[in-house]
Order: sequence, then C-alpha cells, then structure tokens
Amino acid sequence: MTQHLSSMTIDGLASGLLAEPSARAHLESCARCRGDLEAAEAACATFTRDVLPRTIGKLRPVRSRWVLAWPAIAATALAAIVLVMLLGVRERPAPAIQDDGDIRMKGVLAFQMFASRRYEVFAVHDATKLAAGDKIRFVVGAGAARPYLLVASVDGAGNATIYYPYGAARSGPAPAAPSELPGSIVLDAAPGPERVFALASAQPLDAMQVTRALLVLGRKGAAAIRATAVLDNLPAVQQSIVFEKVAP
Repeated sequence: MTQHLSSMTIDGLASGLLAEPSARAHLESCARCRGDLEAAEAACATFTRDVLPRTIGKLRPVRSRWVLAWPAIAATALAAIVLVMLLGVRERPAPAIQDDGDIRMKGVLAFQMFASRRYEVFAVHDATKLAAGDKIRFVVGAGAARPYLLVASVDGAGNATIYYPYGAARSGPAPAAPSELPGSIVLDAAPGPERVFALASAQPLDAMQVTRALLVLGRKGAAAIRATAVLDNLPAVQQSIVFEKVAP
C-alpha cells in the first residue's frame, strides 16, 4: 500500500509553513496527495478570505501585548494561527473505500469552534480547557450537497443540548462555505468533557433522534464522550470537537 502524506503535512504545505523536499517529491508521483493538497489550498484560501477577517476583527479589542510589542513577528504568528485553525476548519472527505484499500473521505464538512473569555478569543480544539461562563461560537461550511445543519452536544453530566438551531425540533439551514453561525452559547458549570457534534445532511434531521443518540452516549460516561467522535445511525456527515470544562 502506498504511504501517503499525513494531513498535518498536507496542511503545512498548503499554508506555506512547510517546505519539505521529500513531500514535494512524493506529490510528483501521487495523484491522491496532489488532490488532497489542492483541496487543502482551496480550504486555506476560503478560510483566509472569508473566516479569518471576521475572527481577527474580534481579536483586535483584546489588545494582545505580543501583537503590539513585537510587530516584526506578527506576520509569522498570523500564519501559524491560520495553520492551527485550518487543522479544524479544512475540508475533510466522508469515508469511501478506494481501489488501493485506503479509506478516503467523500464530501466535505468544515467545523471550527471559538471561545471568548473576558477579552480573550481563541480557537477550541480537542482537549481545550474551558470554564463556566465562557462563550462559544461556531464556524461551519457544509457544501452545497448538504443544505441542513444541526449542532448539538453532550456533557460530562450526561445532558444533551441542541445548539443550532437552538432548541429547535429539526435541522436548520447550513452555510455552504465556512461561515459563523448566529448567536453564542454561554457554558454552564457541568464538569468534565463536553463533545460538540456538527451534523450536515441532505434532509433535515429530527432533533429528538439526535438527542436520544447523545443521551445514550452520555450514559456511557466521560471516557466514552472523549473517545466517540461520530454518532451512530444518523444520515449525516459529522465532525466533532471535545473540550474539558474545569473550575474557572
């Protein structure tokens, strides 16, 4: 089986932060990785053009000292921020078996979460620590083939919540390109992990069906919440992020 480039390497090449000769040599002979790189470059361009300006606009009021004190490194730091965010936001294919036996992805769903704490705004990744009172927002791009979106979570206390559309009975409209969803969520004090799922679908999902799946997962405990990235038996493309809620 051909050893393909990792997603980290693909993202590094797409963002311009990695110039690895062996990776470039591999691309010359591997159509699959060239396609993955083209998709990553397109996702990076979309993120930089459509998402990053809105995010940076929210960061400016923070008056972060490293930006003000060291302007010479601001461009390099900004490129690093794009890469870190891209790891969660870049388009990722849905599983399909290829002739070479690898599992590839078919279709795309970009999903990223941001948190604000007082005057700080930051991207949320797996295992990020958040606290009660932190506010979270979502950036999602579902593609034209899946016009419906539902964002929901299960927390360490086993509670299930529909975040988008908040409290609704079924999925709401999904942005095709990565866009910030309206509104923000203030986290409660339930301890332990909370996993947030984005589910994009061709037809609206029943929120009760999703809630039941979340409650089943919640009853399995914190370890299962941390380990379960996809809910079973739902006709949707999924992405999820798990964070840890700790005492403020």
